[in-house]
Amino acid sequence: MDLAQEYYMKPEVAKEIVDYAKNRWVSVHCSQKDSKGRYLLVRYDRNKRPLTLNAPEDVVGLVKRLAKLRPRALYASSNLYRRLSSEYDVASMNNVYACTPCWDIDNDLEGWKDTVKVCQELVSLLDKEGVCKSVSVFWSGRGAHVRIHHEAFSRELRRKMNPLDIAFATVEYVLRKIEPHIVEKYSTGRGGRLKIENKMDPQRVFTCPLSLHRELDLVCICIPVNKLDQFTPGWAEPSSFKHSDEWKRYEEGEADELALKAHDIIGGYPIRTTRKRTRKYAKLDEAITRSLRKLLEEDSQL
Repeated sequence: MDLAQEYYMKPEVAKEIVDYAKNRWVSVHCSQKDSKGRYLLVRYDRNKRPLTLNAPEDVVGLVKRLAKLRPRALYASSNLYRRLSSEYDVASMNNVYACTPCWDIDNDLEGWKDTVKVCQELVSLLDKEGVCKSVSVFWSGRGAHVRIHHEAFSRELRRKMNPLDIAFATVEYVLRKIEPHIVEKYSTGRGGRLKIENKMDPQRVFTCPLSLHRELDLVCICIPVNKLDQFTPGWAEPSSFKHSDEWKRYEEGEADELALKAHDIIGGYPIRTTRKRTRKYAKLDEAITRSLRKLLEEDSQL
């Protein structure tokens, strides 16, 4: 049994993943490659239904069904959906009721101390913007994610504004305030590749809490904000991880003022899904489905 098969059978791991992934579109990064040498990212089942996780046993079942593809990392969409029963449900933004803003900090593992410092600067800036009870920090393996809980944006605001517009504008506004300072302070002359990016888009996925990294034998953990200065990558060891449930905390409406200001300055997500882009995604999904069917022709479970 490989590491992933054994690791995802742990009850505490499966429960934490499901707690985060519920109502999100799930995808599985596999170690198996397609005919063009690309790692497979499985997002649909054999019947073209979006992958979902609703109970801990679903995690174990999914990993077992995909065993031939050597599943490795579990991701979930930044969007939360009202329905996830067909491929059409993930094609319409009208089906999205919330979205989790995320700042993606990428770096070499060796530069982890700088990565943590960037997280601290982001947390500090968000605190100055009035958002402190709904912020969480994840160590993702080589880098980190800083996220705002989706419920920090009130239901009233989400009824008035598209959730993706809220998330995109919030991430971009903060990024523009902090990025020049970050690049100058932590990247210049250090030989690393530190980047902080706004990756919010309609199909964006981020690593689930306690998921394995797609390549490294490390797991995605939530670091308590007040313990960032104590963190080391050793906290992310699969056999002895230190993980907080701080990502579950929020104060409803806490981020409304920030979102409104950000949207007024930045605007919403700049490129809506066009007919041309829809065809592009459909072709990619069809290609992945064909590859999966060929690789799993003997597996009637998927």
